[in-house]
Amino acid sequence: MHRKALTVAFLLALATSVREASAQVGDPWTDRGYFNLNIAFGGGDGSFEDAGTFRLYGEDGALAVSTIYDAGALFDFAVGARVWRNVSLGIGFHYGGSSNDGSVTASVPHPVVFGNHRAVAFGVNDLDRSERAFHLQFGYMYPVNEELSVHVTLGPSFFSVHQDVISEVAFTEVGPPFTAVNSSPVITERSDSPVGFNIGVDATYKLYETPTMKLGAGFFLRWAGSTAEFQVLDSVVETDVGGVQVGFGGRLRF
Repeated sequence: MHRKALTVAFLLALATSVREASAQVGDPWTDRGYFNLNIAFGGGDGSFEDAGTFRLYGEDGALAVSTIYDAGALFDFAVGARVWRNVSLGIGFHYGGSSNDGSVTASVPHPVVFGNHRAVAFGVNDLDRSERAFHLQFGYMYPVNEELSVHVTLGPSFFSVHQDVISEVAFTEVGPPFTAVNSSPVITERSDSPVGFNIGVDATYKLYETPTMKLGAGFFLRWAGSTAEFQVLDSVVETDVGGVQVGFGGRLRF
């Protein structure tokens, strides 16, 4: 949470400085619109846990699950138009997915001896997570010089998140002397569609120009995030969505 606040504060300060500088120097933005295509990397990693009980052989057992996730690589694009002077209105999109690991710990009742629980612990692989988001972007374009321009954007973000969770575990006996059990996790896909916000800065360097368009390369830094909720075992848990995103790619001005 502290890192998130620092990132947003840095971007706000950078956006303010660019806006103040543009009031003093720089050329007006004359392009009609823009298109950005990027490969990006997200810092949206974390974990979530849940714990519950289950009934077996007339006793209560205990079950706890944990999942670690990361954002992975992202596909990203944005398109927009100049609506007034250096002010723009656009829409962005990013998609990312990853396969992650989880863990299970349990205390399983004994089929013969009352109160003699067995400890179980194991890992679970290939818990898929996917994240896509549309970003409404209100922006200000600052042409630093003939080749370099800086674009500051912010607005709401609309996320769609799908996450595999360990929703329950089935236990079966190996046989006498009943010191071990077989464990079969049940994997369930959960989804949520939270709304958050985004703020970012994009820098573009022009490489080629014709009378009708400009081609270039660019780099962006953005924070786009929200909080999703998933039912895991018996509880609904929260997980951060999105985060700090850094990317680079091609730029088109027309």
